[in-house]
Amino acid sequence: MSWSYSGNPANSDNDAVRFLCGDVNTSNQQINNEEIAFLLSSWNNNTYLAAAFACDAIAGIYASKADSSRTVGDLSISTQFLSQSKTFLDRATNLRSMASRAYPPSPNFDTDVFDGDFAFTIGMDRFPGNPTFSDSIGDETD
Repeated sequence: MSWSYSGNPANSDNDAVRFLCGDVNTSNQQINNEEIAFLLSSWNNNTYLAAAFACDAIAGIYASKADSSRTVGDLSISTQFLSQSKTFLDRATNLRSMASRAYPPSPNFDTDVFDGDFAFTIGMDRFPGNPTFSDSIGDETD
């Protein structure tokens, strides 16, 4: 398992996913390169969605750990894994929102079926079982 970050998210999709996730600290590695490659291939190289699902995975790791607190005299040490999990889940939600703005949905239709000869008319959905029925504005029979 490998981990790398060049510091330039414009340089590679791997670095972009790391930057968007916040996984850029070499001493606190969250997700490896192979996992990022899997997420990128699963989401058609959409770095925002890959980063969102990486954050979900990281949140799951933190959620599986228990919060703890230890106190010895004046020294107190605590770990807040649940808080870190929530932070990554919030980041995943924000990344999905960013993905929808960066890559908005668009209509997708088959150009072989839609050849441009189809005309939308008033009342065209009135008799869906009768495809030969044509209605016009002046022929109201209802």
